Formats: sequence, C-alpha cells, structure tokens
Amino acid sequence: MWQKQHAFKTLEQAITGLDIIEKELADVPHRDAMLFIFVDGIDKNQIKTLLDALDERMPEVKRIGASAFMDMLNGTNGIQMNLMLSDYPCFFPIQISCKPGEEETLIEKFLSQTAGIQDIKAIGIYYANPLLNASKVIKEISLNMKGVNIFGTMAKLGKIFSEMMREEEHCFSIGKDVILSGFTFIIFASRHLQTYMEYILGWKPIGKEMNIVIDRNDGNGKNCVKSIDGNPAIQIYKKYLGVEWNEEFLMNVCEFPLMVQDNGVDICMLPLARSIDGKLFFLRELHENETIRFSYATHEEVLNYAYNGSEHMKDFAAQAVVLTLCGNRVIFLGRRAKKEWEYYQKVNPELVFYHGHCEISCIDGKGGILNSALVAVGFKEDTYAQNPGKNFAVNYSSPPKAEPEGIIPLHFRISRFFSIMTEELLHFQHHLEEEVALKTRENESLSFHVVQTLADAIDAKDRYTNGHSRRVAFYSREIAKRCGYSLERQDEIYMMGLLHDVGKIGVPDSVINKPGRLTEDEFEKIKLHPSVGAHILSNIKEMPKLAIGAHWHHERFDGRGYPDGLKGEEIPEEARLIAVSDAYDAMTSNRSYRSIMPQEFVRSELEKGRGVQFDPYFASIMLEMVDDDKNYEMNEDKWKL
Repeated sequence: MWQKQHAFKTLEQAITGLDIIEKELADVPHRDAMLFIFVDGIDKNQIKTLLDALDERMPEVKRIGASAFMDMLNGTNGIQMNLMLSDYPCFFPIQISCKPGEEETLIEKFLSQTAGIQDIKAIGIYYANPLLNASKVIKEISLNMKGVNIFGTMAKLGKIFSEMMREEEHCFSIGKDVILSGFTFIIFASRHLQTYMEYILGWKPIGKEMNIVIDRNDGNGKNCVKSIDGNPAIQIYKKYLGVEWNEEFLMNVCEFPLMVQDNGVDICMLPLARSIDGKLFFLRELHENETIRFSYATHEEVLNYAYNGSEHMKDFAAQAVVLTLCGNRVIFLGRRAKKEWEYYQKVNPELVFYHGHCEISCIDGKGGILNSALVAVGFKEDTYAQNPGKNFAVNYSSPPKAEPEGIIPLHFRISRFFSIMTEELLHFQHHLEEEVALKTRENESLSFHVVQTLADAIDAKDRYTNGHSRRVAFYSREIAKRCGYSLERQDEIYMMGLLHDVGKIGVPDSVINKPGRLTEDEFEKIKLHPSVGAHILSNIKEMPKLAIGAHWHHERFDGRGYPDGLKGEEIPEEARLIAVSDAYDAMTSNRSYRSIMPQEFVRSELEKGRGVQFDPYFASIMLEMVDDDKNYEMNEDKWKL
C-alpha cells in the first residue's frame, strides 16, 4: 500500500495538480486507487467541478472526504487530497443520502450493499448534517461487523458553537457526489490487508459523577441534554468553571471536556450547540442511565499518550496512515499541537490528516462519536497476511515522567492531585451510597417492625378484634395493587392501614371491650379515636402521610361520616381506600354479639354502600376481590388457621 499527500489553496491549483496525481497513478504499480479529499473555504459547487474533472480524467479512482477544518494546523485552507494505492482490489465506496429519522433505512441499505464484500477490515465514515443520529448508525454497523475498525468524522459546520443545531450548506460529505445530508462510506476489504486503529485521549475524569436528563421531546432525540443534576444543563459551566456561553467558550473549557464511560471506554464530549432555555446538544447519543463528569489533562500527558501511540503504529509498520485530530486538542495544545502530527509523520510523512467536527472510532460497539481525541488508523498489505492484525487500542501510554533535575513541574503536581482526589472521592461516594442504601433498608425494616408491633398492641387492647389492623392493611395493599399503584405507594398504604386505629389507645378499655350495645356517651368517646390517632401520628415528621388513614377512615362518601363530615373526593384518597377495607373486615370478623357474616351478605352490603358509604371505585375493586375469593378465605377464622 502506498500514499501521497497533496495540498492546494484554490480549486484552480487542485485541477492543475491532477496532472501530478495522474503521473503517480502511471508510475506506481497498483490495482486499486482512492483519494481522500478534505476541503476548507471551498463551496460544494466548486467541489462538484473537481469531481467532474476526476470523473473525466481518472474515473477508476474512488474518493471519500468532507468539509473539514484544514487551517487549524497549517494556518491555511483550501483542498487536501491524499492518494492511496493498493496492490489488490481493496476500496469499495458507498454513498447514501439520508434525512433525520431515516437512519434505520440507511443501516438496512448499507448492510445490504456490503453483504457480498469479503474480508472487510475497516470502514471510513464521513457524514453531513448534525441532526442525523450518527451514533445509532455507527453502533449498529459495528455490532453487525465484528472485528472491523470504524473511523471517520462529521463534516465541518460553518460555526462551531451556535444557539441551535441546524443543517448548513457548507457541511457536506464527498464521494461519487457531494451530499448535504447523509453518509459516505469507504470499505477497506482484502484478505491481504491488515489494519490497526488507536484511540488516543489523555484526559482523565475529575470530580463527581452527575446525573443527566434527556429531552426526548426535542427533535434531536437522545443528543439533547435537558438538565444535569437537576439544573439546566448549560449551568454546569458557570457553576464549576465560571464560563459563559460566548465566542470564547471553547477556549475557556478546552481543558475540561465532559466525560462519559461507554463499555469501559472513556469518551469526552463538547456541546455543539445550546438552546435559549439552557439545553445542550451533543453529536453523541446519550442515555438516561449514564452519568457525566468533567475531565482534565496537561499538555505533557496528552502529548505523551500521542507519542506512545505513534510508537505502537511504528511497531505495526503501517504503509499508510489516516489521522483524525480533534480541534479541541489543537486549541488546548496551542503552538505544541503540531507535535502530535509530527509523531505520526515519522511513521509515514505522507499520511492523511484532518479535523472534522468529531472523531469516530468504534469496534464491536465500543467507542463511537468522540471529542478531544486523536484517532490513528494504520494499513499495510502483505501477500501472506491471513489475519486482521492488531485492532482497537485505548490510551496507549505510560505516566508522564518527572524532570531529570527531580523538580516536578506544577502542572504535573496539579494533575496528580486532581487524579488522586477524584479516585478518593469516587471511592468514598460509592461506599457512601452502599452505606446509605444499607441504612435505608435497615431503617425501613425497623420502621415496619415498630409500626407492626404498635398495631398488634392496639389490637390486643380489643379482645374482639385481634388481628384487625393487619387484615385491614393487607386488604388495603391489595386494593392499591389492583389500582396500579407503585410498590412504594402500596407499602405506604399498608403502613397507614396498620395504624388506622392507633387512636383507640386513648379510649378506655371498659368502652372498647364492652360486650353489649354502647350508650350515646360511650359512642362519642369511640368517635374521638380518629382525631386522637391523627394527633399521635402527626408527630412522625419522617412519614407525613401516615396520619391520613387514622384521621379520615370513618368518613363516608355521602358526607355523613366523622370526625369532619367530609364528602366525596374531599376525603383523601388513601382514607377512602382504607375505609372500604375497614368495613369489609368488620363484617368478616367475629363480635361479642354476632359471628362472621356470610360472604353473600357481605357482598350485598358492599354493593349497597357503593357511592353512599364507600368510594364507588374502591368498592368495585373490593367486590372483585370478593368474587375472586371462591372459598371465602378472607375472614377472621381463616386468618387464624
């Protein structure tokens, strides 16, 4: 495999330069040829003119590329063309136009068109339009093509940071044609080909993990972050870095890109745009269960990672190299940015290099859309090569070394401090979360047993209704479950049911255990127990709703209940639910003056009370439970067995 780099400032120079490329095609033995084409400051119509010239003069040459940031390293824009020649049939271009929302169809087309290609070793992807869900496309293709190195970029937008993401005419990818929305692919496939891909980062996580909320109602789907740790997403830059969104935004955050971990791979992210209400838009697809953190790097760490990566590429003995560099690395490194490029030029001085709006590195679903990264892909051909060679590599480097004099520079010390403090913080955070979860479970268990013990004490006060509170709690939770309440709310109602009669503590035993009919005065004392119970439970501040069942379980739907004579939906929902359970258990329990009532009678009483004494909805649920109880097991006698 052979490659040669050409750079031209104008379209006219590029068309004239085709003479040189034609001569190279004639002089260098090959069986397949491809041009990488990256342009800056050249519009799509000019590129079509160049492509027409290529069709006329070199129709056999495949091509791929995109609008890019060409002036970030060399200070000039124009057209960069890199000719790559193969000893074997190797390059298979595919170009598919695609609008946002059509990604599934694109994936199907791509997989169909590549189904007959054997020995695929790598895929270059160059796409245009930031509104496309490229993360989905890249991941799906990668998962369908095991062991294949995927690399590339999104085409350059005219403005790096904007108020909203939008399609722009100077964002285009190049293949057989120029497209403003869609994907251009180049398939590298040959049994004689070996490829080696490196993803080089150099940034390390710092600070706490933060929770994100995705705005699924936004047209950009999972690329739009609505909030971070409960605040509008944009506020994290002001809070932690003191940075506002303006023209200098990238200069002010370049050291601290956001970071997520995907399948064990650290991935940095920079927002592409923001909305007026503080949402942030990223090129990478995000998920609700992901957490993000800031990251931090020093020049020496970043350069050391790149140097070590170039040494591994040298060991691979690459005959051709494609280098994707992030603009954030260039801004961060400043005048030292050329060093990364120079490291890899020692492997091949004619390598392809460019800056797009992101970097792509993915294999077997690991990786995807990146920022702040360097992605290097090496190619070599060998007549006897029958294996894919080395593949995906992450962060090949050793820790930066101290200066020979033994004085460690301040930035090394700061980096070390941040790294160790972050590790300790995370260790503490994870152990604290485990401790909190354990204590929470212990407290919930303790609270439940305390409440249950208290309920048993209340029931023991009335020898005729022993077990009443547990049964009411059980029936209430079953009604709540059938209503579709959450498990947390079901447990809450169960606790209310257990303590609904707690106010009976304040009623004399002589009244509670009187075997005959109560006098009017005695009944007035009984009617005080809801208010007494509410007063007792209101002191439990940690469970503010616990008092509801105790306070209003004797209210009636028609307003003729006590203590407050509430009517209909004036009665709290939980109290209306518990009231049905309480009445049901009263009818299905033994009393001094009667035995358990027959199930048919109980059912008819519930029917008569629906909408009068009871909330009609909860009464209907209770009636369903009665109908399901074919053997009449929901009564006091069966509970004792």
